[in-house]
Amino acid sequence: MAATGPAQDRRPLIDRTTAAEAATRVLRDIILSGQVAAGAPLRQDDLARRLGISRTPLREALQRLEAEGLVRLDVHKGAMVAKPSIAQVSEIFELQEVLESLAGRAAASRRTAADIEELRGILGSHIPIDDPTAWAAGNADFHTRLYQISGKPLLVEMIGLLRNRSWLYVHMLARSADGRHRADHEHWEMLAALEAGDAGKLQSVIVQHLRTTLEWLKSVIGE
Repeated sequence: MAATGPAQDRRPLIDRTTAAEAATRVLRDIILSGQVAAGAPLRQDDLARRLGISRTPLREALQRLEAEGLVRLDVHKGAMVAKPSIAQVSEIFELQEVLESLAGRAAASRRTAADIEELRGILGSHIPIDDPTAWAAGNADFHTRLYQISGKPLLVEMIGLLRNRSWLYVHMLARSADGRHRADHEHWEMLAALEAGDAGKLQSVIVQHLRTTLEWLKSVIGE
C-alpha cells in the first residue's frame, strides 16, 4: 500500500508560493503607506529576516512589485523603492489612452444588460470606500470589468499590464478625497455612455478621465 501522510506532503511548494504572495502584499502596503521613503534601498537580508522568509520568495515578491512600478531592481545597487516620475507616468497614460479607447469603443457595441448591472454594482459598493488601498482595488475592478466587455482578451491583458505599472500613481490619487470623488463621477459617466451604446461618448470620457488624472499627478509629483 502506498504511504500516506506527512511524508508525501508537498506543502513546501505551496508555502513558497504563499510566502511570495504574502511578502508582496506586506511590502506593497509598506511602500504605499510611506513607511519607506521613495528611493530608499530595500536590504534583502534585512527584509527576509523581518518577514521570516528565505530570499527566494522575497526575490519573487520584489520582481512582482517591480512589475507594478513600486520597486526598482538595479544590478549594482540592488532593490530600492521607486520614485514617482512625470516622464514614466506620462508614457503609461499615453499608452493607456490609446488602448483603453479601443477597448471602450468595442465594449459599447457588445454590452449587455447584465454587464451594466454588474458594473453598477461594482460602483455602488466602491464609491463609499474611504480607505485608499481598498478604493484603488475597486477602481481596478471597475476598469478591468469594463474592458473585458470588449471581447478582446489580448487588448485587456495589455491594458492590465499598464495598469499594474501605474499602481503607484493610482494609489497617489486614491489618497486624495477630491481625486477619488472626481474619478468616481467620471466612472458613472463611463457607465452611462456604455449603457447608451455611445462609443464616441465613452471614448471621450475615458480620454478625459486619463488626462485629468495625469495632469493632477504631474502637479503632485512636481511639488
